[in-house]
Amino acid sequence: MPSIRTTRTLAALLAWLPLAVAAQGTPPAAAPAAPALVFSSQSVTYRCDGGTEIELVYLNLSNGNAFAALHFNGRTVMLQGRRATTGVRFIALDEQNSLRWYTQGMKGELSFLAADHTAQEQTLLANCFAQPAKR
Repeated sequence: MPSIRTTRTLAALLAWLPLAVAAQGTPPAAAPAAPALVFSSQSVTYRCDGGTEIELVYLNLSNGNAFAALHFNGRTVMLQGRRATTGVRFIALDEQNSLRWYTQGMKGELSFLAADHTAQEQTLLANCFAQPAKR
């Protein structure tokens, strides 16, 4: 059974999903009804350098879009996935937030895009490895 925080995170992600899909562009009202959007989700806890743990809930849609809810520093941030050369880079939907999560296989890294004149990424958490699911 998922933890309460995971359930809340997933619930927040699912409540937010219609807004994200709408932002992707919806067909005009006169268009034929689209098939139901099917999704899969997965909750993953990562342990990073220094022992910090973060939690993500991934949501993969049948239309190829991917999203994640990242729980970090006491708040949940919504991210959208974009293919990278290897792996997937998730970027915060809220541009004021500027968090980036890059994952390749079981490893991830959390960074922040500086809003100053340099616009350089600063690594917040490195060498994050997915932990086995708790039973």
